[in-house]
Amino acid sequence: MTGAATAAGPHPVLVALGRAADALTRHVAIALGVIVAVQVVATVALFFSVNHNGWLTYQGGDQIWLVTGGWLLGDGLVGSAFTSYGWPMLLAPLTWITGSSSIELLPLTTVLQVGVLGPIATVAVYDIGARLAGRLAGLWCAAVFVAAPFVAIPFFVDRYHDSWVDQLLPQALGLTQQADFPSVVAVLVAAAFTVRALEAGAQREAVLAGTLAGVALALKPANALFLAAPAVAFVLARRWRHAVLFGIALVPALVALTIWKAKGLGTVPLFAQSSTTIAAGLGDPVLAESWVERTFDIDFETWKQNMSNLREFTFSARIVQFLPLAGAVAVARRSVPVAGLLLTWLLAYVVVKGSASVATIESGSYWRLVMPALPAFALLAAAVPLLVPTFLGRMGERLAPLPARRVGTRAIVAVVVVLSLIPIAVLLVASPSRAQSVDDPPIRVVAPSLVVDTINVPVDEDVVRLVVRRTEGGNELTWTDSTSRADTFYRVYRASHSGGFPDMVCERRGVDRCELRSETLGTTREHRFLDPDPPADAVYRVGVAANWLDETDRGDVFALSPPVAPRP
Repeated sequence: MTGAATAAGPHPVLVALGRAADALTRHVAIALGVIVAVQVVATVALFFSVNHNGWLTYQGGDQIWLVTGGWLLGDGLVGSAFTSYGWPMLLAPLTWITGSSSIELLPLTTVLQVGVLGPIATVAVYDIGARLAGRLAGLWCAAVFVAAPFVAIPFFVDRYHDSWVDQLLPQALGLTQQADFPSVVAVLVAAAFTVRALEAGAQREAVLAGTLAGVALALKPANALFLAAPAVAFVLARRWRHAVLFGIALVPALVALTIWKAKGLGTVPLFAQSSTTIAAGLGDPVLAESWVERTFDIDFETWKQNMSNLREFTFSARIVQFLPLAGAVAVARRSVPVAGLLLTWLLAYVVVKGSASVATIESGSYWRLVMPALPAFALLAAAVPLLVPTFLGRMGERLAPLPARRVGTRAIVAVVVVLSLIPIAVLLVASPSRAQSVDDPPIRVVAPSLVVDTINVPVDEDVVRLVVRRTEGGNELTWTDSTSRADTFYRVYRASHSGGFPDMVCERRGVDRCELRSETLGTTREHRFLDPDPPADAVYRVGVAANWLDETDRGDVFALSPPVAPRP
């Protein structure tokens, strides 16, 4: 009886699965829309499940540099170019709405990343899968990509939960203002167009791939590591003309980055010598060593320790290590150049950034550094079912690669102008930020931003407005704070040249890089502070600070008041 049933046709379950697969491929837009909706809902649910203070989740501090740079750029100024120009340039028009406060900007950046960039990333993953093995494979890859961050949660031991869920996932899913998530999206879209460019005659797609790779460099110059992946893919596919067009399309981003660094640092880190000295008291890691040394900071002892920590904090390090290798074999059965692209993309970050001296799994910094390669891991993991015996035969035409539609010339021109040429024009017009001398003793110099605890912070009375009055009990400080998107607290600073505390010290490094040198009088949640024994030449500032736990012993100042001297 069993033999007769088998001869009669496939199992009913397989028939049902085949019909479901056919239905999905007939309604790809609906299926992809459902996946994107699940992605957004899951990200929102994560936001409410992690520790947060208003709109503020865990962030590393770089977001303040980035928002300050965007705010200055919105005013036509280039600030200290510790970060790259891509994310500040995108933030600049948003700061016209919210001002300089990174906290007030959070709703806009969160909606932009979760509601726009996240779906773009998912569509890019779908496109890679569809080019490789058809619409059904594209939907499967998109679903794996969306589910992977959440499915990975129980893969880690309990004591690592906070590092993965509270610290990494908000960054990986676009809930912070750091450039990591936009960088991942740019790399992913560049990879999608590279896959399209591997087809014969796809020169326009090669230009788009190079342009998007340039955007990835603009967001984080360390994404130069990704460039090895398209290079390998083009060589394996013997697409020499496509490779040349890809390289040409990169040039505008390199030009813009050079202008940004030259104006903001007074030097281009790529050519900076490791012997460059650091001015006393104004340590600048950007100038401490060359860009090559910082990007390719390979330490094999760190690599060994990270592999050991991978075993310590996960239930099976072997799965993490061998899953992408198996996926690469599976992809190679369909396309060797695409397999080369995905595996090189992953290994470039895992080997180079994963062995950097600052990358540790224990602290969680490892995941942030290799984050641009995590989509490659998801794609390779999603390809493993292609290794199942008879799977390809049973699926038949359902896994036939989907030819890419050619991109029109007008679309190419528009993308190149917006993403490559406009940034160059903006940076050429922008002026380096300068400190200004004032004739208002005891205030001597003012600057639009100051470095506070190694972070460049905007000086903006629209965020915090300070008034200082002389009273019988001392100098009384009162202020207002316009922050409404998170709970804040305040740090009170006092400068006094007679007491050995200048308000700030500036050094010209392209821009005037000014650092706050005032003494810290205290931290408070009140909007009032009394200085009972002030020197005669006292000058005050108030810094607004916040953190995801709303604790006053941690968190960075994200806005400063201008200097204010006491008045009767």
